[in-house]
Amino acid sequence: MLEILDTEQNDVLFTGERVVINDVVKKNYGDVLEEHLNRYRLAQKYVKDKRVLDAACGAGYGSKMLQASRASHVLGVDIDEASLSNARKTYGHDQIDYAYGNVNKLELEDKSFDVVVSFETIEHIDDGSVWIKESSRLLKDDGIFIVSTPNRSIANPSAYFVEQPRNHYHKYEYTIVELAGELLKEYDILELYGQTFTTDYVAFHTQIIRKSRNLGAASTPYTNPVISGYELVALGEVKDMNPLYVVAVCRKKRVAPMDK
Repeated sequence: MLEILDTEQNDVLFTGERVVINDVVKKNYGDVLEEHLNRYRLAQKYVKDKRVLDAACGAGYGSKMLQASRASHVLGVDIDEASLSNARKTYGHDQIDYAYGNVNKLELEDKSFDVVVSFETIEHIDDGSVWIKESSRLLKDDGIFIVSTPNRSIANPSAYFVEQPRNHYHKYEYTIVELAGELLKEYDILELYGQTFTTDYVAFHTQIIRKSRNLGAASTPYTNPVISGYELVALGEVKDMNPLYVVAVCRKKRVAPMDK
């Protein structure tokens, strides 16, 4: 397995939009890097002998991780030519192609891929529902879509969907329920994972309401699994906690035969 952390792009500036692996990011943004790497580690479980699209591949390390997990071929697309050039130089391989592409307007054939990976992408584009539908078009029957995005309930509590998030690179952010609702139009959701959890009792509004009801506000009674760092945890395993990020593993819906 490729030791991805040993391959650095120290000539690339980290702006906060696209994560790169270099000395500055390791020293100052190690949490962000680990969050991103853990998402790709999840995706690695689904790509053996598969044709994979890494949508908004950025610096390219994720595409390389997928190829190293024995994907038959990986196509990494991004709208930033400089990132693509650096990706080819640093993470190039004969089983990886890096190409320019807008995820809402990809000039690729229907049913071209077995797996589509889309990490921290959907919140950057004008209409997430368009990308969800487009990803389904690109997938073969029973293809797998793996998508991550911030959870607005934690990232921007009290903000509405149509309001500009605090992160100026984002067009909007979903709650977990909103994301699931969008995905279910095209996919069956196989699993929902959370990452970087916050316990409910630390939320200011939770403490205020619990105190008004004479309920204890110092802790939660449910015993959750011990979460190590920024690992992904299935949402079915936790209670009284909310993740900063949600990751969904989905399977393309089968078209039901028309009633005769």
